[in-house]
Amino acid sequence: MVAVFVASAPVSAEPSLALKDPRSFGYFLGDTLTREVILRVDAGETLEMASVPLAGPVNYWLELNDVKLDTESSGGGSTTYRLVLNYQTFYTPLDPRKLTIPGFALKVAGASGTGEVTVPGFEFISSPIRQLFASSSQSSGSSVALQPDVVPYPLTTGRERTAMLVSGLIALASLIALAWHQAWWPFHKRAARPFTDTARYLRSNAGKLQDASGYRTALLRLHRAFDLRAGRRVLADDVDGFLADHPEFKPYAAEVEAMFASSRQTFFGNNVDGASKQLPLSALTDLSSKLAVAERSAG
Repeated sequence: MVAVFVASAPVSAEPSLALKDPRSFGYFLGDTLTREVILRVDAGETLEMASVPLAGPVNYWLELNDVKLDTESSGGGSTTYRLVLNYQTFYTPLDPRKLTIPGFALKVAGASGTGEVTVPGFEFISSPIRQLFASSSQSSGSSVALQPDVVPYPLTTGRERTAMLVSGLIALASLIALAWHQAWWPFHKRAARPFTDTARYLRSNAGKLQDASGYRTALLRLHRAFDLRAGRRVLADDVDGFLADHPEFKPYAAEVEAMFASSRQTFFGNNVDGASKQLPLSALTDLSSKLAVAERSAG
């Protein structure tokens, strides 16, 4: 700690000055240094704020970044001023160099006049951030010793490989299932699905089958589906035997019998209007869809 006092006019008593300075060595370009000035004055004396340093450039290599001033009243009417100065050095030495932060004067006003308290400068050592001479192990022509390259090390990718393999297998299985479902190669020779084909036809051509001719066409498509599924011609009297051979269609036995009844009324009774009222085209389409689902479930 340092206490220095210079009075230009008499005051009641000499103010007390204490300094807290940082270390004086080991600084490089861009480092910061913080000085703390503690000034204690007696009752009736005050620090003139105009004498407090302002933040900004001090010289070409030194910047005063921040200034903080705290005031604290003590017993007996005295006042303590705590001034914190944060400096930053931008000096680039070629070799270790002693530098000085300039001092300054703080003015104290009292009843008997104004005095000055001198804050001394602070000296510190600034060092270069690189060596100036090549080491003996360096190749000629290079002024900076470079560290050897970091040897790359392999990354563990076991988890990623496993995840990729599982994802690939799932994708392949999904593609195979889709190909089988759509009868793509090499599954294009699988067992026919006549009810599925009929359901698709009736749904896609619903607008074209609204007249009597269309109703007959829908019935004929369903008849052909039954024939292809059974491998023979299926008539109304053969429905029970067909359902016994293909139990997957039994839940729809009543609707199948109604379809054959409407077919008899249409083709043998020549009563399309009556048949379509009893079992409209939408009911035939729904029946074909149900039979198609049962057909796919049975494989």
